[in-house]
Amino acid sequence: MKRATLSVLAIGLLAGCHKNREAEGPVERAGASVDDAAQKTGAALNKAAVKTDEAAHQAVTATGNAFEKVGQKLKGAPSATQPSERAPAQSK
Repeated sequence: MKRATLSVLAIGLLAGCHKNREAEGPVERAGASVDDAAQKTGAALNKAAVKTDEAAHQAVTATGNAFEKVGQKLKGAPSATQPSERAPAQSK
């Protein structure tokens, strides 16, 4: 009698655990969560890479413009390495 009761209880517990055979178990839910997190992380990294690329292009443009501006100023100013066009002052 005890054996029959235990068998019925075991079958009842097993049947109760799987009311919906298509339901996901804890491992499947955890795997789905990991997949979702990986997909969100990939999307965020892609977005960050695009923003970094845009910022790098802006920095390159700004640096190039700054060098051009400095170059134009240096063309108008006498160079420290070139001799001056004025004659040196003679002492008496």
